[in-house]
Amino acid sequence: MSAEAAPVVVDAAAPEGMYYRVAGNDGVEFKVSELAIQQSETLNRLITTMCYTAEDVEKKDAIPIENIDGETLKLVFEWCEHHKGEAIPEDDDSVPKNVVIPEFDAKLMEIDNEKLFNLICAANYLNIKQLLNVSCKKVANMAKGKSPEELRVIFEIPTDEEDEAAEKAAKEAEEKEAKEAAKKKAAEKDTTDKDAEKDVQGTSSSA
Repeated sequence: MSAEAAPVVVDAAAPEGMYYRVAGNDGVEFKVSELAIQQSETLNRLITTMCYTAEDVEKKDAIPIENIDGETLKLVFEWCEHHKGEAIPEDDDSVPKNVVIPEFDAKLMEIDNEKLFNLICAANYLNIKQLLNVSCKKVANMAKGKSPEELRVIFEIPTDEEDEAAEKAAKEAEEKEAKEAAKKKAAEKDTTDKDAEKDVQGTSSSA
């Protein structure tokens, strides 16, 4: 997005009261309520580091999230607004996670695999523990009882043969590019040599 273009602003769920402006890496901005932001430890740390206050919301630039796009952030903040005020799970690996996916979350995650994995990565980066729990549970449910071949299809995992073919194609493309570069360099050298020869001949004729 150009510097002159106005940002696209999306209200995750029409937050009331104190809110923050957060921008994805594609320039899409979101207004997110203070209570919803608390679901993300990463954003809470950013706000503290930036000394962001209620008076700064419209004065300062939006809080930048460089590696998450607007489409994914929209899902993240819809989840955060719906679950604002809820307790954040404690980090305790000694307690098995018996995760139940609420109806709202299940509907939110009715998306294709690429978007689901983007959501998981975003939840992990923003340290939104419960969103990470339910999204990973969704993937676990998808994989449950499936054969390796079925998992390849579901998660679009390439076979060994496909990996080898892709590697071979990449190598051939690299070799072709190297040959073309060498050919171009040789042609340029030939042109330079001919020009130099003409200069020498011209100098000899003048003499």
